Amino acid sequence: MSAIFEPHKADNPIPGSLILAIFFAIVLPFFIGSMLFIAKMNSKPARKRSATVLVLGDVGRSPRMMYHAESLAKHGWETALVGYHETDPIPSLLEIPHVHLHYLSQPPRLVSSLPWIVRAPIRIAYQIISVLHTCFFRVPVHTELLIVQNPPSIPTLALAQLVCLIAGSRLVIDWHNTGYSILSLRVGKQNPLVKVAKWFEATFGQSAYAHIFVTHALQEYLVKEWHLEGKSYVLHDRPPAHFRRTDPMSAHGLFLRLTPSLQPPLPDLLLPKSDDGAYTALTHRGSNGMPELRPDRPALLVSSTSWTADEDFSLLITALDQYQAALTRGSPLPKLLVLITGKGALRGAFEKTVAARENSGAWKDVTVRCTFVAAKDYPVLLGCADLGVSLHTSSSGRDLPMKVVDMFGCGVPVLAKSFPCIGELVKEGKNGMVFDNGAQLGEQLTDVLPNFPSSPKLDQLRSFFVSLEQTSPGGHSTPRSRTGAADAGDDDAWTTWDDNWDRVVYRGVLGIRP
Repeated sequence: MSAIFEPHKADNPIPGSLILAIFFAIVLPFFIGSMLFIAKMNSKPARKRSATVLVLGDVGRSPRMMYHAESLAKHGWETALVGYHETDPIPSLLEIPHVHLHYLSQPPRLVSSLPWIVRAPIRIAYQIISVLHTCFFRVPVHTELLIVQNPPSIPTLALAQLVCLIAGSRLVIDWHNTGYSILSLRVGKQNPLVKVAKWFEATFGQSAYAHIFVTHALQEYLVKEWHLEGKSYVLHDRPPAHFRRTDPMSAHGLFLRLTPSLQPPLPDLLLPKSDDGAYTALTHRGSNGMPELRPDRPALLVSSTSWTADEDFSLLITALDQYQAALTRGSPLPKLLVLITGKGALRGAFEKTVAARENSGAWKDVTVRCTFVAAKDYPVLLGCADLGVSLHTSSSGRDLPMKVVDMFGCGVPVLAKSFPCIGELVKEGKNGMVFDNGAQLGEQLTDVLPNFPSSPKLDQLRSFFVSLEQTSPGGHSTPRSRTGAADAGDDDAWTTWDDNWDRVVYRGVLGIRP
């Protein structure tokens, strides 16, 4: 006769006290915590004309997201800007009462020393906890709008969807690039992690109230490839109104502050010795005591970077070798001062290469220094430049470098690395030039700068900005109508960030009419 299983007569029955202990230790706290969270969310007020701007990166190095927050606040929207605090945000953001900064918690410093494969999941866990705590408990209201930057995609997009689901907010995804394409630069395109990241990004980024893109190329690709749901707009980057050419007095003040921080110090051939602050690399005090540009100044070449793998600075090294060779052969070229601003992991290797060139005497007339300038000084530095260089190539081939936009805003022609959609921004021979390799960049430098500061080809490129510049209330000339990508008849012809944002986001995405 077969045995009948009788659980109440099992040899080792689970004691009722153990079941009760498990319930009180695990189930009950989770149940109570869930009830308290639901009660908290139900009691938290929802507010019209309010927004959360979320960026899982350094707020001070996320200009587009800072501009979003500033533009919303200018229209009276209470705006919570959520992100990490590594560098200070733009000063104007701190002066607007409607902007409220909420900084995310960073993982312990020990985590940064771990291998990436270990560090990444720990950092993601910290991000999840910090973002949810900030959005649900530190931001005092359920905001009407949540604007999130992508990339990073993991865990940003899933968190944004969860916050909007619980708070009832409208989600706007600002697509700067694709996160999976950036990951592929680190681990390789065939790595399984890239496939997982692409699935995650396509799944959690598919549906939103609205999608904003930095280029038409990115919009066309993602809408078609991932079947995005929601409104779709292109918001080309634009510099804010305070980006303009720098007057000699401001340039003098900037270089007095900046020069002592440059390491190694600038060589004597660029900076005459002076104890009274009469000289900088670019300026000196004239006979009337007022700063003016030195006629024997070097040409100033600037670039900005995050020192990531999508920018190959070996191309600049090749170009500068070629420039020095041309100058040594007797070409009427000026001495060259190259300033590169930014922070990132690849900076150290580049500085070692530069030091080897300078210490060996290979660059007698070329000086390169890496630095990092505060947000308030960044447009001042760009406005001092004669030429800008962009080595950005785009991991996806469908985004555009913000640095070029900033340089155009300051009336600086740009030499840019070629990639598929750079033509949306740089117009060959009009506001800059495009190169494919370091040798071409070197040829462009030697072609544009002869007889500096009176260089015909440089003046021709500058005329693109000067011809239609406007004069700001303070009397400084400010390039406006044609400082970049759009031709005069385009529907998004380049004016200012404020004008463009109002047209695309305020009247388009939000549907608000004046």
